[in-house]
Amino acid sequence: MDEYFESEMTYGEEQRVEPSDERTAAIATAYGWELPYLDDEPLVIDTESAVRVGGEELASIGAAPVRCADGSVRVALADATAERIAGIREHFSGAVEIGVVKASTLAALLDAATMSVAASGTDSISSGAAAAAPVWGRSLERVLSLFDTEATRLQDLRGKLQELGGEMAAREQRVQELEIELQRIRLERLRDQEAVDRLRHELADRNSRLERALEKTQELAAIIQGGHLR
Repeated sequence: MDEYFESEMTYGEEQRVEPSDERTAAIATAYGWELPYLDDEPLVIDTESAVRVGGEELASIGAAPVRCADGSVRVALADATAERIAGIREHFSGAVEIGVVKASTLAALLDAATMSVAASGTDSISSGAAAAAPVWGRSLERVLSLFDTEATRLQDLRGKLQELGGEMAAREQRVQELEIELQRIRLERLRDQEAVDRLRHELADRNSRLERALEKTQELAAIIQGGHLR
């Protein structure tokens, strides 16, 4: 592969490559990242993988799933970076094989992937892999919409709690008023009982006096009657 480089490449160091054409650049990328060069064999889009990830997401990460001549599925890219490879690992199986193609080849593959997704009638959000993706992998608008929905629900819940708190406060005030009224009634009953006891005592005292007066009257009448008999 040395004929494709104008400067010597050393393993473990950042390499400076000045390709003379697109194919040379792709081969240099494959060599530098120790990836297979796929442009020498016929490639077709793997529709199942493309539908699962979605055409827009594939364009975003700059990679396309392809089925090679041997029947294996690989993910093709043109510009290899650590971030792009990490993105591929996130969207596809961690053990997926990655290969390099020319930039023009990748553009054609991405177009074909978009058409395959459109023909399937699905998108990246409704597909299985994207639906199972974590929240940070979804669109910002969807996340903001979820936040807005939760904020509305929390606001409604807060209003209901405030309403319930007002009702509980009103009931507590009513209970206190009833307790005060009950204490007043108890006090009035106590006073009434004291008045009844006092009247009973006075009545008993009057009855005692009447009985003594009656005895004195009877004694006096007996004395008067005895005087007449003499």
